[in-house]
Amino acid sequence: MKNKLSAIRFGAGLALALGALPWAPARAQTPAGPAAPTAVKTVHPHRGEITRSVTLPGELQPYQQATLCAKVSGYLKNISVDKGDEVKAGDRLAEVEVPELLADQAKYRAEKEVAAIDFKRVSESQKQAPDLVTPQVVDEAGGRLRVAQANLDRVETLLGFGRITAPFSGIVTRRFVDPGAFIPAATASGATAGAALLTLMDFQTVRLQVAAPEMEATWVAKGQPVSATMEELPGRVFRGTVTRFAYALDPATKTMLVEAELPNPKLELRPGMYASVKIGVERRTDALLAPVEALVMEKANAFVFTVADHKAKKVPVKTGFNDGAFFEIQSGASAADVLILVGKQSFTDGQPVTPTEVP
Repeated sequence: MKNKLSAIRFGAGLALALGALPWAPARAQTPAGPAAPTAVKTVHPHRGEITRSVTLPGELQPYQQATLCAKVSGYLKNISVDKGDEVKAGDRLAEVEVPELLADQAKYRAEKEVAAIDFKRVSESQKQAPDLVTPQVVDEAGGRLRVAQANLDRVETLLGFGRITAPFSGIVTRRFVDPGAFIPAATASGATAGAALLTLMDFQTVRLQVAAPEMEATWVAKGQPVSATMEELPGRVFRGTVTRFAYALDPATKTMLVEAELPNPKLELRPGMYASVKIGVERRTDALLAPVEALVMEKANAFVFTVADHKAKKVPVKTGFNDGAFFEIQSGASAADVLILVGKQSFTDGQPVTPTEVP
């Protein structure tokens, strides 16, 4: 048995050794055939309109906003709204009570009544005895009545300033005080520290504000298309047009303020949000266009692949505007050429292809 196993092992080793010798016959090599043509989709360039756009950061602002202050000093009697409340134009929001003015109102009302009685008495006396009551006396009594009326009107006007009403429809976004607080009057110089009661904003339509750099400021015009996206609202694109711009550049930043109005009926666009804004600043109406899938960029050079004799041909081109869907061909290719939609594929010059034109 041992002799039989040894013979088997010897035979196997001899076979391996013979196979490793230099004169052992080599395996046959199968020659490689030509590469199969690659199926590609093709298009013809066409004439059309294209817009050059710039993408800039922007910010949403309310269409209207106001910080409501008291013109008279007093104590806050009541305030009927709070943050987030929706109000209509003319709604009474708060009332400031001014004891001094209330006292003056009572005083001038009494003075007016006395002056009215005096004027009436003098006027009747003058009619009955014109020789005894001169017209001057009647005029003086009438003057005292008018002064009393003017004093009463002034006090009642100031008391009216203590009633805070909504100047426009909107939403209360800030509330600064509670009932019982002392409210100082807003000064004529514009100082409102401590005098502010509420902040009211109207953003049924929002202002989209963009700072356009100096090199693009010349191209901005009213009516240009604007689209905006916000990270807080993924997948949504809000569209409008340039409504107004400042013309003048800010001396510090060398940028120009540009505004577009966006409708906001659902109030989903909130004042203070940041946005990525695309403004179409230049438009060409008769440009030679091709899909961006046909464009190949190598560093600063642009190329397309055309089809000639069922082979891909690499052609350098000069490009113009690019709107993300189409690019402009200024030179290097014509409308008669057949362009390969390269996409994510890679091609070599002279590679065999089987073209299928995209309708």
